[in-house]
Amino acid sequence: MQNFKSSLFIALLTFWLAVVVSFLSQTRITDLDLLPAFFVLLLIIITGILSDMVGVAATVAREEPFNAMASKKISGAKIGLWLVRRGDKVASLMCDIIGDICGTVSGAIGAIIVLQILEEVIWPETIVNLLMIGFIASLTVGGKAFCKYYGIKKAEEITFNVSRFLNFIKVSRIFIKEVK
Repeated sequence: MQNFKSSLFIALLTFWLAVVVSFLSQTRITDLDLLPAFFVLLLIIITGILSDMVGVAATVAREEPFNAMASKKISGAKIGLWLVRRGDKVASLMCDIIGDICGTVSGAIGAIIVLQILEEVIWPETIVNLLMIGFIASLTVGGKAFCKYYGIKKAEEITFNVSRFLNFIKVSRIFIKEVK
């Protein structure tokens, strides 16, 4: 029953995140020229690729290096240990939620870009659609395959870098609260 509840929560969270991200990206994309729209598309694809790598790394990383760093009071080590101990949840968030939302949103943005291209050139719509689908799929799948290798081989290093980034955000938020 617990698995059902957490799966339902993930499904609802994914639904709302996908709606919000799609709304924000699609409403902004229609106002952009072709080159900036491609840049946004690439940014979303790269986000999906990197999130997949982080999810794999957190799943594969070992606790021992983070225990050693935490005992030496190295900044971010406790967060890294937390990420490793919850590797399945981190992978679900990063690979399934963020990665899949990026994949879906990139397809929707690709469709908008196709419409923009068709306004500029007189090419068959089917050809432009197929080329865009192939472009998005090859970049996404090829990028994930490439980065999964590093997610496995450099799991502790990647997880530690993510934990340092999260620690930086945490410390920055505390600092901002103190300044106010």
